[in-house]
Amino acid sequence: MILDQPRSLPLVYSDPVETGTPVLFVHGIAHNRFVWEKLTRSLPVGLRPISVDLRGHGESPWSMEANYDLRDYAVDLPALLDALKIDRAYVVAHSLGGNVATLFASAHPERVMALVLVDTGPALDLTGTSHIADEIGSALRSYASIAEFREQLDQLHPSGDSEVLDRLARSSVVARPDGRFEPALDPGVLGGSDESTDLVSLERELWSALGAVCCPVLVIRGEKSAILSEKVAAEMVDEVLAEGRLVTLSAAGHAIMIDDGPGLVAAIRDFIPITPSRVKRPTRSGRNPV
Repeated sequence: MILDQPRSLPLVYSDPVETGTPVLFVHGIAHNRFVWEKLTRSLPVGLRPISVDLRGHGESPWSMEANYDLRDYAVDLPALLDALKIDRAYVVAHSLGGNVATLFASAHPERVMALVLVDTGPALDLTGTSHIADEIGSALRSYASIAEFREQLDQLHPSGDSEVLDRLARSSVVARPDGRFEPALDPGVLGGSDESTDLVSLERELWSALGAVCCPVLVIRGEKSAILSEKVAAEMVDEVLAEGRLVTLSAAGHAIMIDDGPGLVAAIRDFIPITPSRVKRPTRSGRNPV
């Protein structure tokens, strides 16, 4: 299967180790690669964490055509691996990123060794949850200061790790000429570009893609999540995935890497085999060429 989409965009990424078994981290909507930063520092030696800013997010380029369908995001991932000369990787992905990674894994089974879906699934009935509504609202407004945006993050993630939220606050907004701050996010991300794709059709496509994933899949659900229900998570693992496992973290809501980073790291440690790495190199950030 080849994703039908115009072209990939050069994603900005962080690659602090540059050696070892590659693990690609993909964030959710309105987040960026720095939401994974503290967690990746806790991974065992032997893993090579690579975190990306999805198109339209963080420091990655905006799509001038407003191409922000899941397929558009997904086509950027193999292009990034190609630029890094990585044939196969583990993929850890949250929320929106999880659906992107599902499409990627189903379209390119030879590129994904195993998949970790962090509080994400094919069921797309998200509009009724106050969490998602608040996330979208925060992406549409401006702030007098970074501190004001940081306070907003506290309201969205009351149980969140303060260090993670501090880093996310500093990296998620940019200064405007008038001195205010606004999210480093293309407003087009919030609307998408394919109005012909209805929610029912997209959900059907995602369930089909999930069923086509042939690698091992770990589904990690936050027990307090309003996004991934216990019923949907069980259906994913017991009825759809060829090789699925479910872990539920009792201390976490939807944003597990913010609410319970240590629990998420422990689950990843148990799931991904470690290949010892003898060399560490300086932290690098970059943009993959196209």
